[in-house]
Amino acid sequence: MRHVLALILGSLLMAAALAAQSAGIDPWTSLEMASVSELGHKTNGPEGPPLATFEKDDDPTVAAHPVPLHEPLREVAKIADQAERLAKKKQTDAAIAKYREAVALDPLYFQAWNNLALQLKAAGKNDEAEEILRRLLKTNPEHVVVFANLASLLSGEKRYGDAEEVARLAVKKHGYSFCANYILGTALVNEGKFNEEAKTKLEYAELKYPEAKKLLHNWPEPSTHN
Repeated sequence: MRHVLALILGSLLMAAALAAQSAGIDPWTSLEMASVSELGHKTNGPEGPPLATFEKDDDPTVAAHPVPLHEPLREVAKIADQAERLAKKKQTDAAIAKYREAVALDPLYFQAWNNLALQLKAAGKNDEAEEILRRLLKTNPEHVVVFANLASLLSGEKRYGDAEEVARLAVKKHGYSFCANYILGTALVNEGKFNEEAKTKLEYAELKYPEAKKLLHNWPEPSTHN
C-alpha cells in the first residue's frame, strides 16, 4: 500500500517542548513530546480517495458533510507516485521535480501541491513552500492538513504569532477538527501562553493526540504563568 507524508508537526512539537521546559516541565518529558507525528494518506488504493480516512477520523462532522475530492488522471497520479517514492528515498530534488511535473499537468491536484510544499520545506526552500501553502489555504480550505502544514512551517521559523493566526483560521473553518484545535493549542504554548484557551483546545485535541495529553499532564501552575 502506497503512502505519502501528509502532515509533519515536528517543529510545532519541538517549539512546544522548549516552551514547556521554560515553564519548569521535566526536560525528559519535553524530549518525548518533541517526537515527530506523521499522518499519512493514500495516493490511490482500494480503500478510497486520498485524505478521506484522515479527514473523517479527524472531524466528526465530515461524515455528514464529506469533503469533495479531486481525482487526477491516471498518468498524473503515476508521476505523483514516482515523486512519493523519491521522497521516501530522501531524493528531495528529484521528488520536487516530479511533483512540479504532476501539478503542471493537473493544477487542481491538491495532494501533489501539498506534498510539493513539504518537499520544498525539506529542501530548505521555505519561501516557496509557504507561498504554495498559503495559496492552498484559499483554494482548498476544506483540507485542514494544509493549515497544519503551514503552521508547522511557520513554527519552525519561530514565527509563532503567524502560526497562531493560521491556527485560528483552521479552527474557524474546522471547529470540530482535533487537528485544528491541536495546532492552535500548541501555537499558544509555543508563545508561552499557558492560558485557559490553550488548555481548552488541547483538552479537545487529546482525544486524538497523545502529545496534547502530555502537555496537559505537565501544565504549569497558575502562579507560574499568566
